Amino acid sequence: MLTANRVRIILLLSVLGLAILLNGCSAATKYAQPESKESAKFLQIGIGNAYDQEVNGKRVIAYKEAEKDGLKLKYVAVWLTPGWTGWVTRKMLLDITRDGYTPVLIYYTFGDDNSRQYLERNNRQKLKAWYKDIQDNLVPLVKIGSEVLVVLEPEFNVISPKGETPVTEWDEWNDIVGKAIDYLHEASPYCKVGLCPGDWGIYNLYKCMNRVAPKNDFLAFQEMRGASDPSADTSTREYRDVIGSALKFSTYLRKTFKRPLLLAYMALSSYKNGNPLGWENETVEITKNVFDRQAELAAQGVFGILCFNYFDDPNHGTYFFGEAEKYFGLKSASGKPKNVLKIWLANGASRQTVKGD
Repeated sequence: MLTANRVRIILLLSVLGLAILLNGCSAATKYAQPESKESAKFLQIGIGNAYDQEVNGKRVIAYKEAEKDGLKLKYVAVWLTPGWTGWVTRKMLLDITRDGYTPVLIYYTFGDDNSRQYLERNNRQKLKAWYKDIQDNLVPLVKIGSEVLVVLEPEFNVISPKGETPVTEWDEWNDIVGKAIDYLHEASPYCKVGLCPGDWGIYNLYKCMNRVAPKNDFLAFQEMRGASDPSADTSTREYRDVIGSALKFSTYLRKTFKRPLLLAYMALSSYKNGNPLGWENETVEITKNVFDRQAELAAQGVFGILCFNYFDDPNHGTYFFGEAEKYFGLKSASGKPKNVLKIWLANGASRQTVKGD
């Protein structure tokens, strides 16, 4: 027969057990939440874009080279571009995790062709193939039992070809990407997903993101600069004011969608007029300004910043910036450090847990 005291004890234990269970579920399924209202002083840093690369005739793993150089990292990014299967394996992600880092998968499919008409052509074959690749290949990849960040469709908000509708004006984009996010969340409670609009200085994302934003664990964005940018006067101070652009865009994203933010790739090319280091001083100036004001980014909810490439990549495409796209690295393709690496090293030396806001 149960006494009143025994009933109280059983009820107390039940409540404690439920609290522990709920807390465990929360930790497993929720993106890392702020520990206090105080803004962080530092952003967590990371590198991309290939897992490994040939340097001086030898295949090297980028983040291990960064370790040797003394760079303190949290994130290791790998790009998944069309035809990616086979380039990136589950073992790679497990190795990254076991070495103490968080893998970031930058899943890039639609690219500069993206528009409503592009996705609807041929009975939506592009979308069907996209969903199939996510289900058949990306879903198994993220099942590693620990945190993986997926940056979904970077620069999806490109200006569409003439006569076509940009996805920024297409409400159904919310449902299209929401379905993909659901697949990844269902695959692993440790998989955190974020859409990645490009920062064009145009703040027009509400229609295409307002309904899907709550499904995102974070939102990502990018900043890219090069002397050969065909869309801007690259000699102006305004063009080099990356920190100003990043603050404006992150403020817009935070106020509009209220999600944590990741600067998923900052790509600054050292190339100018045939000289691989012709724009090096500008990359140093830009990077120094960004890190000098990183606390302001953190105040807007930015928790991390990744450089686009650790090494220059002589095999990189030249679609937009031309030859400059091969020189986004912190080191040359032969492994020689550029001056900009010193700034990353200095800012990686005193990392602390980012608290957010």
